[in-house]
Amino acid sequence: MNELAQSENTPMMSCGQKVKINGIEKLALSPLPVTNNRQPIAITKFISVNQHGLLALRSVNSSIGVVKLLFFSRIFLMGVIVSSWFIFSKMLLVFLPLLILSTLLLGGSLYFDYIDGMKSARRTLPAIFNPQRRGVFFSWISGGGLIRPSLFGAFTSEGYSQGMPDKVILSGFLGAILISLGWTMWLRENQIFWFITGTILILSGTFLLYFPLKPWFTYFRQLRAQPRQTEQQQFIGVPWEQVAVELHHLSAVSYIGLRTMYTLNFICPLPGETDKKYLISLPVYSKEEGLSLFELIRDYMEHGAQGIEQTAAAKLQTETADYTRAAYRQKMQEMRRKNPLFYPLWRLWNIVTLRYWAHWYLERDLDVLPAQMMNREEVVNWCQPLPESEWQPMSAELQEANQRVRALYAVGYQWESEEVRSVLQDYVQVS
Repeated sequence: MNELAQSENTPMMSCGQKVKINGIEKLALSPLPVTNNRQPIAITKFISVNQHGLLALRSVNSSIGVVKLLFFSRIFLMGVIVSSWFIFSKMLLVFLPLLILSTLLLGGSLYFDYIDGMKSARRTLPAIFNPQRRGVFFSWISGGGLIRPSLFGAFTSEGYSQGMPDKVILSGFLGAILISLGWTMWLRENQIFWFITGTILILSGTFLLYFPLKPWFTYFRQLRAQPRQTEQQQFIGVPWEQVAVELHHLSAVSYIGLRTMYTLNFICPLPGETDKKYLISLPVYSKEEGLSLFELIRDYMEHGAQGIEQTAAAKLQTETADYTRAAYRQKMQEMRRKNPLFYPLWRLWNIVTLRYWAHWYLERDLDVLPAQMMNREEVVNWCQPLPESEWQPMSAELQEANQRVRALYAVGYQWESEEVRSVLQDYVQVS
């Protein structure tokens, strides 16, 4: 899963600007959300229409297949933990330190993933786009707790936790191996040589293991020392034309090989915060998908004041919630009626692949846990329709820029063309 919101110390870029920072190629699409002449489509499962008929970006992917993969990965990790204890049961005393350390590492990651998912679903509001107010609405938690350390980097319930350097990770693994070897030597016959050698290895391993554990010691010490703070939930509406939208592209070699990743990022200013921004990040498969998704949202914000039916996002309103348990039961009935002969095999396959539990998980995270947040007075008021006299108009600069770039598109230019970029630069100079 992807946690979409976190605080971010990121400077704003001007529309059309390209930069490369720390290997990440950044392309700014906004402020100045002009049309990019792409077909407005959305294939991501993070975008939806809420109960008030407004476009929203959720923090949980509603794809059943993705959740089933998540379940199988967690089952695999639990299987590794349990099977390790059974495999080494006859030599349990020899491998005891290694088993304890690996169980703490894998079991801790499973536990914290579950806790973070519950917290995020309960207190994170989907980013809501309102074309009548011409703004983006989201929740911001101030006075939150400490960010928990992470070995490889992870999204926690308090924000993004940076991973540890490679040398620290290597130090931890070497420390665990040395402790295990030293423990094995302690179990040998009562000879002073093996005892001294084992002691040296255990002390060396403990020293190496201290470096990856040091952030955890600091975390728990600060957690115990600081007074218990009350989180303050703030609901913030940001004008659409003040939101910076950037398409990020990263190609890097990781532990599993070459990885290429695109994300569409919405960077919102926070009232009273000069050095922090609110980041909403959506994974996309390619640059074209990112541009098309942005065009769908941009088109909705430009033409959706009279209703989502007037925009390219209208088809999202007609899509049924196929992630609920009711949708699962309906699917069962359809398969029983259409293929009664193969229905038992199909039902067995869905049981084995945990499809029902995937529906239950998504219904809990998308409907049940966020229900209290969605019924808050601030959220309901923001989503209520406004009289036409109170609709927020598009700025004159943006209207002019859209007219100019559409005229260029009509004669064959693309958003990447220098002629279009010059229009964007003119707007930057005006603003």
